Amino acid sequence: MEEKLRNVIVVAYYWPPAGGPGVQRWVGLTRHFKENGLRPIVVIPKNAAYPQLDFTLEGEADSELELIKVPIIEPIRWAKWLGFSQAKDYSKGLLPSKPKGLLQRLLFAIRAQFFVPDSRLLWIKPLRKVLAKLIEQQEVEAVITTGPPHSVHLAALDLLNRHKPLTLKWIADFRDPWVEIGYHKTLGLTKRTLARHQKMEQAVVQTADLVLTTTQSLAHHYTQNYGAKTACVTNGFSSYYDDSSLKITEDFNLLHVGSLFEHRNPVHLWRAIAELIAEGADGAHRIKLVFLGDVSEAVKDSLAENGLVTNACFEGYVPKQSLDGYVNGSSLLLLCEGDDRSYEFAVPGKLYEYLSMKAPLLAIGPKQWEVAQLVADLEGTLVVSHEQKDEMKLFVRALLDQFITSKLPLRALRSIERFEHQSLCQQLATHIKAL
Repeated sequence: MEEKLRNVIVVAYYWPPAGGPGVQRWVGLTRHFKENGLRPIVVIPKNAAYPQLDFTLEGEADSELELIKVPIIEPIRWAKWLGFSQAKDYSKGLLPSKPKGLLQRLLFAIRAQFFVPDSRLLWIKPLRKVLAKLIEQQEVEAVITTGPPHSVHLAALDLLNRHKPLTLKWIADFRDPWVEIGYHKTLGLTKRTLARHQKMEQAVVQTADLVLTTTQSLAHHYTQNYGAKTACVTNGFSSYYDDSSLKITEDFNLLHVGSLFEHRNPVHLWRAIAELIAEGADGAHRIKLVFLGDVSEAVKDSLAENGLVTNACFEGYVPKQSLDGYVNGSSLLLLCEGDDRSYEFAVPGKLYEYLSMKAPLLAIGPKQWEVAQLVADLEGTLVVSHEQKDEMKLFVRALLDQFITSKLPLRALRSIERFEHQSLCQQLATHIKAL
């Protein structure tokens, strides 16, 4: 007799047609629930104001899963109606290091002090009601809430506080930290507001049966500071990019996929590349910087300061299924994170997508970044801090030499099966069944 599948509710704000790497974690994991004895019931917002859309991602979700849509009120729409033209950029994370002008300071102040923990807090009440109804109607093994936005965790916390007899297990999944998330410094939280965030975070991680994280350092943080039971299931990828049709190219393409914010700006990399060009390094004139996604004005300014505007190509957001042409012509992938200590927790989801692309990888971030441990045994990767210009320069120079010899986009041989969603879902299922 076939074993009955265990119902697991997954609450996710980001879901196709939303674009970006934050969507792909649970789209990829839920595709493998059934083979691990689990049946996903995915709860998402109806008519969400997603900053980016990628309708091609809808084809990656399990076509048989039960999808529940809960109406949401999005304050970001109010901001646009009131004339805040940059509201959409802010929702993407394109925040300036400091707010400029009266309107920008006002918008940041409203967001920081009144929308705690985030601007999706108006979804908490309707979400909690729908969860209560689902649990009443179906036999549910566990509820998984994934944030950001961290307001989704408060819906589950509210549910459990109102229905004490509930015996289901709750897993709070943190793709990014809460209190320690980098943009809180830009928003300028008051001490009182910061204390509210800390109180909410503590309640969530201490009430949840398991705190799931995408990095070991964040899991350690929640165990050490709150005594939470934690486990790490990293982000991952679902399929490899086809590199069987690489073609000879005159350009040494350095590719960055996704938004490049001001706090991630790799200024020393631009200086290193400018020096290689100025020194007449063999092949340096062939370097082309290709950006797929939103790029902050601060990044563009630093490219101009280093004389690299003519080397840069800004393509805007490109759907995932249209990436192949860019990937197949690239010899170096660029991953950037901020250099502040708060970003040591952050391992961007696109790291794993980059690995599936097979090209050499240059990752620039904080000094004690967990990315260095994750890729330490992988060929063709370099992880450095923002100040290590000489190391960046040597790495790019060595890859240029290989490119000139091979006359093809460069590729590295790596064993990365442990980062496939199928393998990661097996880990997740083990944690769920152990609760």
